Parts: sequence; structure tokens; C-alpha cells
Amino acid sequence: MIRHTLLFRFADEVPAGTRQAILAELETFPERYPAMRHWSMGENLSSRDQTYTHGMSVEFPDEQELLAYLNSESHETFVREKWRPVIADQAIVAYEFAGPEGDAGREGRVTQRPRGPYGMEYARIEVPDMQATIDFLVYHVGLQLEQHNDEYAYLRADIEHHSIELISAPERTDGWTTAVGFSVESEEVLEQIKQRAIAAGREILPLQERQQALCDNGFALADPDGLLVELFTEFQEYAEPPSLEIRPLDLVHPFLATPRYEEMLDFYINVLGFIPSDHIVGSATFLRCEDRYHHSLAIQKNDEHYVAHLCFAMKSLDHVMRMRARALYKGAPIASDIVNHSASTSIAFYLHDTKFGPRFELCDSHRVFTPEEHETHRARKMPADPRNIDVWRPASDDWGRF
Repeated sequence: MIRHTLLFRFADEVPAGTRQAILAELETFPERYPAMRHWSMGENLSSRDQTYTHGMSVEFPDEQELLAYLNSESHETFVREKWRPVIADQAIVAYEFAGPEGDAGREGRVTQRPRGPYGMEYARIEVPDMQATIDFLVYHVGLQLEQHNDEYAYLRADIEHHSIELISAPERTDGWTTAVGFSVESEEVLEQIKQRAIAAGREILPLQERQQALCDNGFALADPDGLLVELFTEFQEYAEPPSLEIRPLDLVHPFLATPRYEEMLDFYINVLGFIPSDHIVGSATFLRCEDRYHHSLAIQKNDEHYVAHLCFAMKSLDHVMRMRARALYKGAPIASDIVNHSASTSIAFYLHDTKFGPRFELCDSHRVFTPEEHETHRARKMPADPRNIDVWRPASDDWGRF
């Protein structure tokens, strides 16, 4: 652990209002710089030495995190434009010490906001033809089949136990997504989410029986549209990723269409703890988790409820294009071709065969916020313009091909 201590004294001519503004901004630092722990600040009460009028102390897990804070653009701008003009004298000391056991890790971050799920792990899809769906996901999405019987199948993208769970439903004509699963970073955060759900009058449901065996602890909630959201800690992992060269690295997000737009936003933001990243005004909202993807969930205002697509992040744009070439070669339906997403900065295309469930988005370079951006980003309100969805659209009326 690194303890960073700052002692300082304002210049005598600095007005009281300016002093309070500086102190108030320092108080926002733990939210702006999430690596900070045990932050404190106060006036000097010593009767032996009044060289400095104030002191601030904060701890970092290591020197790298301290330097990331000190060298960040926002910190340097604050020091240059606001701090130096009003400070007469200061002293800074940073030293290493042995922190108490368990002090490191995600749980030690100083933050006042409610914590949400860490990230998306899987979707559960009922399909009419299990084998055909497996073949599609293996060849066109790049997933690896791990378990398969007449009732269900598990396919994975990386080391996580599975990214897709298929349920055999021969009575269906089209595939239908019935559940999504999100991991949670600690038992403490899981309990906080549970208590918020209870306070909101939500029924706490058990995890699916098979899923209970694949994690340490968890529960499920039905969102306002009835989609099951499963939340859990310590999702099981494989020691190594699949040996496939062209495959996804991660399942990033679901995109949900809903006729209950405001209810859904209230549920996912205020109950589960998702954070708004951007809004398409009156149309859609992009929400993020603690894994800091620009969005781990998107919600679209619609006349119907359905899971519109699932987004997989590929290793590179080259791999996205290779999967697109496979689709063209086999005649697989491409629902939306080569989109350069304005908000998340990813380039993607979308496959869709209704027999297999939602659209499958294969993307490259989905934006990941820095720790500082994750805590300070202000959600933009963008007009409903196709160029705010795909920057390669030439005009405001070019709504085709989505």
C-alpha cells in the first residue's frame, strides 16, 4: 500500500469562497479517482506547528495507481489552473506500508454510489432446433461447445463457464431469450442489490438449479417485461480459453426492446445499479456495469418486448471481417452490415436467423472507460438521428439497413 499525504496553506489574499470551492473539489476526488482508499481531509488542529492550515491523506494499492492519479489529465489541469494560483505553501509525502490483510481489491475502493453488477456472463435461449443452433453459433459466432444433451447445451467464448445456454424447445417456431446472467464482484454488493430489490417491492427468485451449482451465491429477479435477470458471485471458469483462433473474447451486452421504457430504466438503474452512459433522446439508453464497457446493457423504446441482440467482442476487426466472410459464403442472413457505432466506437455487423434467437452482433473495439471516466462520465443526450447510432450514415434521414 502507498499512503499519500498532502499538507498545504492557502495564500493570505485568497477569499473564503475560493478556499471553500477548492476544498469542496478535493472532496470529490474519491469519486473521480476510484483507486483511492481511506481518503480524509481536515484543518490543522496542532498547537505546536501552524505552518500548514490543512492536511489531506489517501491510500493507493500501489505506486502505479498513485502515479496514474498524479499524472492524469484531470489532476494536472486542476493543479495547474486552480491549485497553484491559490496555494502559498505545501508539502507532499508518499511512502509504502503494509496495509491490513484484505484491504486491497475492488471492495476497498472509496465510493459513495451504489454498486451494480460487474458484467454480463450469459444469455439463456429457448430454441426449436438445438443442433442447428449449435452449428450456427460454433461456425458463425465462434463459440465452443462444452456440454450438450437432449435438454440443454453450454457454449463459451472465453474462460467463463458459458456465454450461451441453449434450452431445447421444439414447440417454438423461433428462438426466445428467457434469461440473462450478470456476475457481481462481491457478496457485499450482491446483498446491497438484493436489499434495493426488496425495498422496491421486487420478488426475490432462486437461481435456476443448474446455475446454482456454477457459482457461489445468487438470486434472480424478473424485470418489468418478465425477462429473468440472474445475479451471482464467483461464476466458474476454465483454466484456459478455447483453442479456437477466431472466436469472441467476451459477451458484452444484451439489447432489450421494451414497451415499458421508463419502468425498465428505473429497474435497471435504481434497483440493479447500472449507470447511464448515453441517451438517444426518447429512443434508447446505454447503461454500463462495473466492468466499464461503454454499455453492458441497452434499452430501446418499442411497441413490443424482446431481446433484440447479443453483442460479442471479437479479438480484432480482422476477425470481425473473417466472420462476415463466413456469413456471406454460407448465405447466413446479415441483418445489419458494417456499423460504426457512434457511442461505443465499435465496428460491427449483425447476424439474424429467428430460429436461433436474437441478432448476434460481432464487434471490434467496444469502448472501455478508464476507472476515472467510469466514475465521472456525464451521460450525453443525443438526438434521435441515425448518425448518432452509426457515424457512417450520410444523412439524418438514412434509417435503412438497421
